[in-house]
Amino acid sequence: MRDDDLRILDHISLRDLEIALDLHTRELAKVTEYTAFSWSISRHRMFERCKRQYYLNYYGARRVREARERVVSAVWWLKQVTLLSAWIGQVIHHLAATAVRAHRDRQPIDEEELIEQTLEYYHAGIYASQRGARHEGEWRVLFEHVYPNDPFSIDRDVAEVRVSDLAHTFFESEAWELIRSLPPQAVQEVDVSFQSFVLTEVPRLGEVRVFAVPDVLLLHDDKVIIVDWKTGDVTGRALREQAGIYRLYAQQVYGVPGEAIEIVLANLDDYGESVEPPGGVPSVEESRAFALSSIQDMVALMENVPYNTVSIKNFPRTENLALCQWCGFKRACWRHEETYG
Repeated sequence: MRDDDLRILDHISLRDLEIALDLHTRELAKVTEYTAFSWSISRHRMFERCKRQYYLNYYGARRVREARERVVSAVWWLKQVTLLSAWIGQVIHHLAATAVRAHRDRQPIDEEELIEQTLEYYHAGIYASQRGARHEGEWRVLFEHVYPNDPFSIDRDVAEVRVSDLAHTFFESEAWELIRSLPPQAVQEVDVSFQSFVLTEVPRLGEVRVFAVPDVLLLHDDKVIIVDWKTGDVTGRALREQAGIYRLYAQQVYGVPGEAIEIVLANLDDYGESVEPPGGVPSVEESRAFALSSIQDMVALMENVPYNTVSIKNFPRTENLALCQWCGFKRACWRHEETYG
């Protein structure tokens, strides 16, 4: 199914693809909970990084079943693409969620057994991607299988060792020790999908659903602690913005003051040390202003705000090919040959 849908990209010009997608994303279809405008820090990052990537991810790939258009189906598959290096991060998050839930539920935790299960989970995901199949109810689509002529994002042998190393570091991390030191009932959230709150008084929209999915949220002694597992760089500015949105989320959902909300970055790539976001965590007020500004920039590029429609002409391809190298959408931008090697 995946390869059949993607094959259309080998037999269509960029101009014809853009025409087909433009018709799809400008259609005045009734807005649903799945197509209504929403916001998240990941959406903001993509908008800032590349407007065409943003367009393809949030508009070109939506309503894929209703569209019955092969180009839209192909773009939907490209939206699922994950780098092997990023898959490792997802695998470690899966391990962390499994362990934290076991603690919450007062279940015994065999660390070595969980690490072995994590390696099996990692390999099963790769095998599912090779076959174009589901894994644990989700499609696994690795960049390395969609772009087999490109270099791997990480050497395959190194990747397996990295999974094992990160898994061991998780159990040695300061954040895991913190979680285990608290009573099980302190664990309120563990990687709950689609967690959100409603941002009010948004210009031109009124209300916007904001998605924020903390890895772990703890509530103890009237304080909230959010733990974010990190398997890569912990020095980027974007981490501070993400921490601020987490604080805004906790304040909105749990009703605790901003100063009673702590954000912990668990740096699993460096001995499991817990660190603060670079520059500290923004206040609730600063984070709200940041989200509103980002939303305003996105709304400015809409064609019809009530229907949340956009035209592809407002979302040009980036000229920075370095950004294209590891982008799953580059096959839909005719950048796969330009960035090869």
